[in-house]
Formats: sequence, C-alpha cells, structure tokens
Amino acid sequence: MKKYIAVALSGLVFTLGANSFHNAYLLNDYLDSTSNQKVDILIEPGDTGTKIAEKLYKSGVIKASKVFYKIAINQKRSNSISPGVHEIDLKISAKAALDQLLDPKRNRGVFGFIEGLRKNEIFDLLKKSRLVSGDLSPSVKPDKIYKTTNLEGFLFPAQYSFAPGTSTDTAVNQMVQRFNLAAKTSKIDQGFNGFSPFELVTIASIIQAEGDPQDFTKIARVIYNRLKIKMPLQMNTTVEYAANLRGKIRLPYKQLEVNSKYNTYKYQGLPLGPIGNPGQDALNASVNPESGDWIYFITVKPQDTRFTNSYSQFNVWANEFRNNEKAGLFK
Repeated sequence: MKKYIAVALSGLVFTLGANSFHNAYLLNDYLDSTSNQKVDILIEPGDTGTKIAEKLYKSGVIKASKVFYKIAINQKRSNSISPGVHEIDLKISAKAALDQLLDPKRNRGVFGFIEGLRKNEIFDLLKKSRLVSGDLSPSVKPDKIYKTTNLEGFLFPAQYSFAPGTSTDTAVNQMVQRFNLAAKTSKIDQGFNGFSPFELVTIASIIQAEGDPQDFTKIARVIYNRLKIKMPLQMNTTVEYAANLRGKIRLPYKQLEVNSKYNTYKYQGLPLGPIGNPGQDALNASVNPESGDWIYFITVKPQDTRFTNSYSQFNVWANEFRNNEKAGLFK
C-alpha cells in the first residue's frame, strides 16, 4: 500500500511540476514557428539582449520578453545577431524569433562596403540597396579642417544600419561622422610632419590601394621617401583612378600618359586628392610609417611584397613578378 502511495505522490509531484513549467514558460510563449504576418524589427549597433527582447515583445513577435531573453542568453549564437532591419514573423515562439533574427536573408537593413572603394562605387551600392531615398545635398561634406567639399576619401568603410526610407543625406553623413572618429583615433586630423590632414587622407588612400595591411607602414615610408627626394610617386593606382580602371596588374603604357593631376608618373608630388576611401589601418599607417630607406616596392606574388632602395634589386624582383604572372599566380 505504501508503495502505491509513493507512486501516486510521485505522479502528483510530476504533474504539479509540469503544470508549473507550463504556466511559467509555455503559456508565456507562442507555439508557432512561422506566420503569414510580418513586421520589421530594427536592431541597432549596441542593442542588448534585453533591448532586443523588448522590441520583439512590443512589436507582437513574442508573447513575453523574458522567455526570449532566457533562450538568447543561454545560446552563444545569439551574439551573432547583426544590426539592420529584420523582417520577422508575428506571434511566433521565442526560439523561432531568435532563428529568424539570425537568418541573413531576413536582414534588409545592413549596408556595408570594404576598404578602398571609390565614392561613385559606394553611392552605386547605396542606391542598389534601396534603403535610402532622395538625392545627396551639398550640405553633406567633410569636416572643415580638410578644406574640401569632395567626399572622396571621407566615407568610412564599415557596416551601417539604415531603416528603409532613410534619407541619402542621413546615410552619407553617418559615413562621414564615422570617418571623423577614425581620423581622431589615428590622429591624422592633427597633421603629420608638415602634411595637412587632407594630404594625409590622400596618402592613406594610396596606401590602401597599393598593398595589403601587413605592408601598409612600409608603403607609407616609400611614399614619404619619394616625396622627400622629389621623386615622382609613380603609383599605378593613382593612374587607375584617373582612367577609371580597376585592379590592373599591369597598366598599358598609353595609360601612363593620361593627362591628369592624378597621374603620379606625369606629375610630381601627391595627386589632387584621395583615390578611394581608406580604412583604419591605412589611416594609422599614414602617420606611423615604418623606418626604412626604401624607394621601390613590388608584389612578386600574392601576399609577397618586397621593398628595397636598389633599382637593380627591384629589376630582379620585377623579372620574378613577370614569371609569376605568366605562371598564372595573379589570376
């Protein structure tokens, strides 16, 4: 008889526990994982788990914010929720909401671009994103310390979160403000060795275009060494900018004769302005050149850039480059 009582009590405890779990958890969560009704959820940089849960709850996605928060805090993948406008189904379970937030196909509001893109390329991407509206007005321009109204060089490469319908002015201004922060971090806004902040942005843009991050500080030194001895910079990337070309391993000789102040084969000194939009590493390198007497550098093969002050050594490496080019290493 005692055995049966024990079993009965055990069953009662289980039932009470299950009911408690159901009341405390399941009743606070929807059962469905999908819905025909959807809503846009804006996740902004810096949003905490609590903030995200609150947005989901107030928008009618989940039944209780605490359920989502408990699930998210116990799953490392929740750290991968990215900023943007996420299209999420209404009245779904907290787990389904997390799954949908992590689905990149549902994120319609992240706009980003890589280091070195040119102004016109960035504006083209921005237009294709369909996140912005309206034309860019002349009021959006770099900080006055740069003494220019041209935005080339001042659109910082990063990921941005734009709600659909954001004005073009607002979007581009965010890029400029993000550049200002990067400039302050690198201290290019203070000038360096007699070079103005604007000249440093130009130098950083050449550094960005000419090499890989591990070589940025050496490339910076080559630029400063050539400028010091009044040697033409002779950078292919500035000619590519002038001719509106991209990614040419070798430029035709006729392109080297293009009549443009961006042609650093034809005109001595820095080009008229930046040739692209540099990232933080290139900005840092422009004011932190590595010590060295290098005048020449050449990328012999991918990830193998060499520096020297000897023209004869440069020619030896140039032959090696040509052999590697024929072998298809640059394809």
